[in-house]
Amino acid sequence: MFEYVVMINREVSTPLSSQIYQQYREAILKRRIPEGERLPSSRQLAVSLSVSRNTVNTAYDLLRSEGLVDVRSGARPEVVALPEVEGASAEGSVRETAPPLSSRGQRFARNHRYTSPDGRGSSMQPGEPSRALFPKEQWARSLRRAARLLNGNALGYEHTSGLPELQRVLAQYLAQERGVVCSPEQVLAFPTTQSALSLMSQCFSEEGDVALLEEPGYLGARSAFVAAGLNVRALSEIEQVKRASLIYVTPSHQYPTGRRMEMGERLTLLKQANERGAVILEDDYDSEFLFEGRPIAALQGLSDRHSVIYIGTSAKSLMPGIRLAYAVVPKEHVEGLELAQRASGALTNVHVQMAFADFIESGHFRAHLNKIRSAYHDNGVALCQLISERFGNQVGVSMPTGGLQTCFYLPETCDDVAVADVMNQKGFGVNPLSVFYLGEPKRGLIVGFAEANEKLREGFVRTLEMALKVTGDRLASSAELN
Repeated sequence: MFEYVVMINREVSTPLSSQIYQQYREAILKRRIPEGERLPSSRQLAVSLSVSRNTVNTAYDLLRSEGLVDVRSGARPEVVALPEVEGASAEGSVRETAPPLSSRGQRFARNHRYTSPDGRGSSMQPGEPSRALFPKEQWARSLRRAARLLNGNALGYEHTSGLPELQRVLAQYLAQERGVVCSPEQVLAFPTTQSALSLMSQCFSEEGDVALLEEPGYLGARSAFVAAGLNVRALSEIEQVKRASLIYVTPSHQYPTGRRMEMGERLTLLKQANERGAVILEDDYDSEFLFEGRPIAALQGLSDRHSVIYIGTSAKSLMPGIRLAYAVVPKEHVEGLELAQRASGALTNVHVQMAFADFIESGHFRAHLNKIRSAYHDNGVALCQLISERFGNQVGVSMPTGGLQTCFYLPETCDDVAVADVMNQKGFGVNPLSVFYLGEPKRGLIVGFAEANEKLREGFVRTLEMALKVTGDRLASSAELN
């Protein structure tokens, strides 16, 4: 007679009935207990396992509810016949090879970002704000106020694209600080800039359309365009393109070079976009961290406001983990984009939205920006001065005019990916500049300086000296072998 042995463990927290159920379930699904076989009676199993009959009956009821056994009064549970799974092995386990990703899935899964083979370093990552300067107490107060102020509608399915309180505050703030012209309902809340880029790429283009990207340019935008099936070309080629669906720019503080787009260039870009029927995705990257002069108004405020979608985020001004970004969209597309956003599931936590609205209105946001702007300026200037002193003209340096990162330019013969690999291995999360180009690249490193205190700066310089020496030796050895 066939007998399947159940083992129970009284030292774990899993209920005894669940242990019995799980073991029988696995054995039945993998055909270790064949169809038609009868399990022990509840009395027999209870005695053999030294448990109560109620415990066994609970396990059997779970098996019956899943349709794995047939339980009739006065008879032992009988294993039912289960359909064969195509491609199953003799034991009934499904084949090990999963169905492949679709071509669209493969595009989404493609990694365009630099990845160090030895893991990502944690210090001085580009775009990483200072964790030490995060205003924990003020943000905690805003979160507590948000929890008190949120009402039933906000906690339900209403306002999926943004709480009215946040939309009102952001519309006012962006008008005052960035010259953005919009009504509150045009402000849509997103969890990340990437989710906003992805949705806009899907909604304003057809597969195979041309999308233009700055060079060097943000790799997240390239990822969104490729995933949407677009033909990505450098913005410098715009004169050769008759029609384009999307143009991505960071005019306030170009990523990663830090350059600011002048007014004449902005007006020319608006004209070119209009002639090609393109929507401009304006990522107002690092606009809060201008160290000198006055910021130029956002591109959105200069346009007819039909051709520019403005995108902002709290990831740099607060922390990436807050998960709050926003997009200002054309009024005629608000309803359609709200529906598309809900369908995509790119929705934002309501407590964070309400807290951010309170954080701005209370004045804490402005005070926080003033504090970190000064700290970032000092760290960035000190780092660049140190690099200039130690390396002279071997490393190209331009003093940062804002932002959280800067570029250090290396000789064209240098393998900046190899240098970045060594730097990451030693704990410094820098990016190689060359991977941000679509065409002929320049060589360098993109380095974050928000947390670059004196100790980190000295460690960075020593590590860079070592990395350049190590990779230089490797390059020389390679050349001798060839």
